[in-house]
Amino acid sequence: MNIVTLFKKYQKYFIAILLLSVLLLITRFISNIDFHTLNTYLYETPEMFVFVIITSFLAYLSSAKAWMLCMGSEGKKTSITQVFVFRHVGEMLGTFNPTNVIAGDTLKISYLSKVGITIKNGLSSILLMRMLNILSSMLLIVISVIYLTFGRFNGSQEVVLIFMIAVAIAFGFLLAKYLLDDHLYFGRTVAKIRQKTKWSFLTDKTVDTCYEINAIASDYYKDNKLKFLYAFLLMTLHWIFGAIEFFIVLQTLHIKISVVDAVAVEMGVTLFKSLGAIIPGQIGVEEYGNKVMLDVIGIASNEVWFVVSLVRRARQLFWLAIAGVLFLIISKKKSYKTI
Repeated sequence: MNIVTLFKKYQKYFIAILLLSVLLLITRFISNIDFHTLNTYLYETPEMFVFVIITSFLAYLSSAKAWMLCMGSEGKKTSITQVFVFRHVGEMLGTFNPTNVIAGDTLKISYLSKVGITIKNGLSSILLMRMLNILSSMLLIVISVIYLTFGRFNGSQEVVLIFMIAVAIAFGFLLAKYLLDDHLYFGRTVAKIRQKTKWSFLTDKTVDTCYEINAIASDYYKDNKLKFLYAFLLMTLHWIFGAIEFFIVLQTLHIKISVVDAVAVEMGVTLFKSLGAIIPGQIGVEEYGNKVMLDVIGIASNEVWFVVSLVRRARQLFWLAIAGVLFLIISKKKSYKTI
């Protein structure tokens, strides 16, 4: 029995053990909170929450615009308002139930088809957007690791800045070679890895999907070079706006932090959330990730961690409620042209 089969068989037990472990750690953090200090911080919450909502809106808007660009010429058949609504409802569908990610994407394609965009283009635009999302996050993760390892801890800021710029340029060349070339190097690389390692999770379907995404990216890039670059930058901006949430909260609590620090924390938390994707809403996992990454940049206060986690969860619930309202509205509409 391979690892994948074993995991699927006992998935509920793995989730329960992981969730219980994380919740026990969080309970320990909460037990050490100074509630007098926490009460002082909570008075600042309403002000920071408004700015966090605005920032998260800009993050979602950037992602929606990037998705619209991924539709190529067919993107003209819709509007940024429609794309924002379709994306938001679809994304929120899978937030608290990871198995509904596919259902969320199916819903997006359904909405797009009703405004005249073909199912094929809708699917390819989603695959392309997912790819850009992953690649932009990988770039920021690499930059964050370099910053935390050599810049923040060693103080050699100027050298690290030059190094990070070099990494970004090198990443751009690798992106062009492996994803945009007609030879489909990305698909070939995955196929070779599967042949040499025999990893069970790299199935024929996975390899075929990699080839498909590679072909979509290559074909899209041929006719939409500027749009591709613009979409990539917007997806990167999407992550940066998410990081600014940390910046806003910590600055409001009078804790000094740079935007680069905030980006490093955001990408670290994103990694934790990815590892805990099997848990609905990453409940507990995200909070633990917040604690670990705040500790990494030297903020060990349990009170600050609690406020950060509280505000980010409140933001998530706010947008989940908005998604519910939007879903009810567009479900009643016979036409989407008026959105």
